[in-house]
Amino acid sequence: MLRRRAGSSSRAATTAARLSAAAAIGYLVVGLVAQLATPAADRAELFASPEPTVGPAMAVVGAVLLGRGNRVVQLTTLIGCSACVYAGSVGLAAHGFAGSDDPALVFRVAAWLTLWTWVPSFLSFALLLPLFFPDGRLLSRRWRPVAAMAVALIVVTSLLTAFTDIQPEGGQPPNPVALTLPEAVLDVVEAVLDPLLPALALLASASLVLRFRRADPQGRRQIAWVGYALAVAVLASFVAPPPLNVVATLAVPVAIGIAVVRYRLFGIDVVLNRTLVGTALLACSALVYVAVVGWLGGLAGTADTVVGLVGAVAVAAVFHPLYVRIQRAVDRLLHGLRGDPHRVIAHVTQVLRDAASPRRALAEAVATIAADLKLPAVSVRVDRPDALPVVESVGEPALAVHSFPLRWHDDVVGALHVARRVGTDALDPLDVALLGDLADQLAAVGFALRLATDLERSHDRLVSAREEERRRIRRDLHDGLGPQLASAVMALDVATRALAQEPGRAAPLVTTARGQLQEAVGDVRRIVHGLRPPALDDLGLVGALQATGPGLLADQAGAPDIRIEGSGELASLPAAVEVAAFRIAQEAMTNAIRHAGAKRITVHLDAGPDGVGIEVDDDGRGCPDDAVPGLGLQSMRDRAAELGGSCRISCGPGGGTRVSALLPLRVGGPG
Repeated sequence: MLRRRAGSSSRAATTAARLSAAAAIGYLVVGLVAQLATPAADRAELFASPEPTVGPAMAVVGAVLLGRGNRVVQLTTLIGCSACVYAGSVGLAAHGFAGSDDPALVFRVAAWLTLWTWVPSFLSFALLLPLFFPDGRLLSRRWRPVAAMAVALIVVTSLLTAFTDIQPEGGQPPNPVALTLPEAVLDVVEAVLDPLLPALALLASASLVLRFRRADPQGRRQIAWVGYALAVAVLASFVAPPPLNVVATLAVPVAIGIAVVRYRLFGIDVVLNRTLVGTALLACSALVYVAVVGWLGGLAGTADTVVGLVGAVAVAAVFHPLYVRIQRAVDRLLHGLRGDPHRVIAHVTQVLRDAASPRRALAEAVATIAADLKLPAVSVRVDRPDALPVVESVGEPALAVHSFPLRWHDDVVGALHVARRVGTDALDPLDVALLGDLADQLAAVGFALRLATDLERSHDRLVSAREEERRRIRRDLHDGLGPQLASAVMALDVATRALAQEPGRAAPLVTTARGQLQEAVGDVRRIVHGLRPPALDDLGLVGALQATGPGLLADQAGAPDIRIEGSGELASLPAAVEVAAFRIAQEAMTNAIRHAGAKRITVHLDAGPDGVGIEVDDDGRGCPDDAVPGLGLQSMRDRAAELGGSCRISCGPGGGTRVSALLPLRVGGPG
């Protein structure tokens, strides 16, 4: 029950404060209208002080944020309402006293309000706001006396200016309700107030500096803007003449706006959006009204009802276009281009199209998403089989807790991770939908990065295989053919010398050299056959397979039935494709005979316009699912991958094993 009553009381107080802010702004509008209706010679210098501009801005912001339990919001509302009352009273008093020595009571009250309503606004602005900014709490208990003295100074100064003839600003009209106090008392009060005000202002600024030094990075960003603006505004209020003091004071609401908008000072989003739109729309509408009424009033020489009606019609005419443009500008300020998803997708598409590589495309796309949607952190991860994942990020990756999978057909190639905006609890549904579409775009890049990784790995294997082949040939030449030839040369040298002295010894030496040379010729043929089987040049691909398949086993008992057939233009294949097809088919037949115990083997080669298809079927024991690929199976896959093709080993349709390979005719092209 107590909590319910406390909540009802708090809501009632918030409602009352908001109504007060609305009434203060309305009073300011009446004062501005009265100012325009006053003859130019009798008008007050209303805009020589910042209250007419700072007042409504702070009153609106404070009224919208009320109820959040923050003293800074309450102070903002108080400053705004007090400033609006002061500015409206100045306009009404000038209008009432223009050409009249005995104005109506309402104008006399307005003149009295001009004497003291600026005090709560100015002193709260200079003393209390720095003490409580940004979280609404004092820096520590030690600052309570300073806050108490500041509050006491505001109350005492307000009462003195309202009910005595003490006027710190000077140039004020006589106070109609002034109490008579001894001059000695007034002198003592002025002697105390004059040094106390700047001393408390310096202490309040020192509190803000200490708070800045102890704050975290986010708090420092919030304090820095407002702290600098407050220091400049307070200093300018003491030493700078108009309009410099007005410009300096206007820096404070601007800085608060930056702290709230950019760094989410009060943890709001929707309320902030509506506040900014409403404040900007109110200000623009007021400017249009004042401009039209002032211009027509100057032409007509009077501000009658018709001029006011024309001003109202002008405001109504521009209201909707202004609202649309201001809402769009505020949305972009807070959420980037979230409201224009086609533009975001177009930006990302252009980045992906113009990037020099898939990895560069990911990095630039992540930066574009973060900038266009004003997200504090964006990260994308692409998973690569048998390799470390590729990660590109902007901001702090640990903050990116919302994940969107990168789906390419039925495969998930990675994930897009984003962080929610500061001061929000979750991503907006518009963000979720747009980021899902962007993840689909990035999936294609992730798949391309996987292909590039596979191609790079295949290239590395190709280079490694080439170097291994060179090492083997060097070893064969150095350890086999070289010594044979050297031995044959030495035998022939000895035979040459023996012909002159012992002819009988020459013949056996020549016979030995001849045998060594024959062995060398055999090694040369073996090396050449390892590089490229001569049968391919003599018999073609199908003939070479028939010669090395059935031809080798035809005379053996229990030899399997091997059928080799081909179709298409197999005679004009590139050399690398022809050798790869021969080795893959030969290895598949060898495995079927040695390991599967096959009795029937069928090899079919089909040359198409884009590649060569190879299918080797056998009726052997098949390939178990948990079998570990040996060197033979891996070599078939590597040979296909080196050319940008593919090789797959699976169970045959009627049992046994099927080896299916596809080799593109353009070496290194896509498989």
